[in-house]
Formats: sequence, structure tokens, C-alpha cells
Amino acid sequence: MSGGGTAPAMKMSDVFILVSISILVGSLIMHSWPQPISLSNDVSHSKNLSLSEGDEINMQFSASNATTVTISLEGEVVEEIVMAEGSEEKYVFEVESSKDYNLVISVNGEDNTSITEAFISIDRQSMLDKIVYPLGILLLVFGLYKRKEEKELESSKEEIIDAEIDV
Repeated sequence: MSGGGTAPAMKMSDVFILVSISILVGSLIMHSWPQPISLSNDVSHSKNLSLSEGDEINMQFSASNATTVTISLEGEVVEEIVMAEGSEEKYVFEVESSKDYNLVISVNGEDNTSITEAFISIDRQSMLDKIVYPLGILLLVFGLYKRKEEKELESSKEEIIDAEIDV
């Protein structure tokens, strides 16, 4: 410790439990907590996406004033959505081929005060991004097993004897 004190060593079971819970909570937050994106006439949103065949991009828009939302992939306009004041619209794009895409969302409103919020989520066909859940659970179970094993060793009536043998 920095103050010159000492602390007991952390048990390996506690390390596995802490790491596994961090993995589970972090992956849960990343997968289920989309952040809204605020768009206006001046600001367009650009995002590079690495997608596989069959993946879907789900977009949900809500407009404060009458606006037109333009969605472009790889420089081509895929969809133009005309929205009235206070309306909500959804758009789903299914990927046909695996590659890196450049998604650009721009807004053209009646005035400069119009703000449109967008929620973007990606549904992947392959479950590779969800592999962290079984990994986190596996580490948690192993940490709990190690803790049980350590407690049994501590409560054991057999005393461990250390000895040095001189030859």
C-alpha cells in the first residue's frame, strides 16, 4: 500500500469472482443500453460498421419539428423518411453481403432549431459478440468453486505442517 501499510494477499477465488462480474456487467451495459444520437441541420452522424450477411440495423427516429431524415450507406441514399412534428418512425436495413459499411444519417428540417433523436441498434446473426456471457458465467462458477474449496481447506481439521529437511 502507498502509506507503507500491508494488506493480506487477495485470494484467487475473489479475483475470478470480481473479473467475471465485471465482464458480465460490462457486456450487459454494452448490449442493452443504446445511447440516443441528437441530429440537427448542421450535424450529421457518420458511423463505420463491420457487418456480416443477415445482420440487421434497426433505427428509430423521433422528431421535434417537421424534418426529413436521409439514410445513406456507402454514399448511396438508401431511404428518405419525411417526418411530421412530434412523430416517430422506424427503419430496418438488412445486410446482404459481409463487409465494412459507412452509415451516414443526416437531417433537413424546416428551421435550425429542429432536433431529431435517433436510436441505432444492430442485430447480428452470428452470436460472436455474445460469447462474453458464457465466458463470464464460467469464470464466476470457477471462482465460486475455488472459494468453496478454500473454505473447506481452512475448516479442515488436518493441520498442514511445513518442515525443512537438512541433508
